[in-house]
Amino acid sequence: MTDLKALENYLHTHIPISGPMGVRVVSADVERVVLRAPLEANINHKSTAFGGSLQALATLSCWTLLHLNLRTSAKPGEIVITGSNISYIRPVTRDFDAVATLPDAARWQTFLKTFDRRGRARIQLSAHIFEEDELAIDYAGTFAALKNVEV
Repeated sequence: MTDLKALENYLHTHIPISGPMGVRVVSADVERVVLRAPLEANINHKSTAFGGSLQALATLSCWTLLHLNLRTSAKPGEIVITGSNISYIRPVTRDFDAVATLPDAARWQTFLKTFDRRGRARIQLSAHIFEEDELAIDYAGTFAALKNVEV
């Protein structure tokens, strides 16, 4: 079981933008991570969530999912994002949650095998943000994990 407060503190310390954004860890395990941010700290001139904040929270939820999985697998390493794509489908008008989920088992196992063999691997992770039960943000990010790097 993940200590949510400790994970939240880790994010605020190691990824400082998460603090001013008001990021909170709602739930986190090796299958799914949910991060929340308040609209008030992430609002734009249209009184909706700022696009950069939406992308940042989606990226952070995927990064956190990979971080937890590598720690759980006793395979620490450095994680970097190498690319992302986001679709802004509808405005977000309230506090928002980014939900990241692990890809299918076959893709995850391929990632782990490559990571073990080469000391580095890439994987695409996705996150979603909903507004009134409808998809508002569809995000996909490619993340690289590197072994033998102090984290």
